[in-house]
Amino acid sequence: MGTPHHEHHEGSSADRLAAAGLRGTRQRQAVYDALEAARSHPTADELHALLVEQEPDRAVSLATVYNTLEAFCRVGLAQKLPGRHGSTRYDIPRNQHLHLKDRLTGDITDVPDHLSQAILSRLSPQALAEIERDLGFRIERIELNLVGQAD
Repeated sequence: MGTPHHEHHEGSSADRLAAAGLRGTRQRQAVYDALEAARSHPTADELHALLVEQEPDRAVSLATVYNTLEAFCRVGLAQKLPGRHGSTRYDIPRNQHLHLKDRLTGDITDVPDHLSQAILSRLSPQALAEIERDLGFRIERIELNLVGQAD
């Protein structure tokens, strides 16, 4: 069985874009940097609002944010997470981690790394290997969402 993991390249956003085969335009770098800093798994609209707030004079258009996020997802720099009422939230693939998903609001939050690893390290390698063998499916990474509601 392959080792499931999230890929995360070190270096600047321009380096990460180049490594993924994308041109490092100012707009793409701004979207990537904002998405990486936002641990709240924003929607494209939320990310656009954040970018406008950060640089009102140099804001990236909403269409550019959507197109850039789609390009990031195609090359593995971002991933889509299902939100509430069909909305899409975005995340930067980092070290494998769990998400808390609030079933009422659709908000998605990272579980701290030490708690994520405490759960992920207890997954049975034998069971994962059996899944791969019996179902003919190579597991590349594990994504777990813990669904509930905040107190």
